[in-house]
Amino acid sequence: MMVTQQEAEALARKHMQDYLNACGLDTVEDAGNALMKLCSVAGVMMVATVGYEDAVARLEGTAAFIAKKMRGVQFNQERAN
Repeated sequence: MMVTQQEAEALARKHMQDYLNACGLDTVEDAGNALMKLCSVAGVMMVATVGYEDAVARLEGTAAFIAKKMRGVQFNQERAN
């Protein structure tokens, strides 16, 4: 049985933080590049898993959510390590 959505999000956050720490980032731009690579690899894996149409729809839905809901949102930038 799959974990809950909240548990899946917590796991994703933990593994993403571990990934970013392993990338040896020096700048915010480095973080953006590493996160973009993560999105790219996840997108290709999603196509391989659920198929092209479903993967594109999911990624477009995520992009639309970000475009609509995240404009102007301010986050605290802090280093985890």
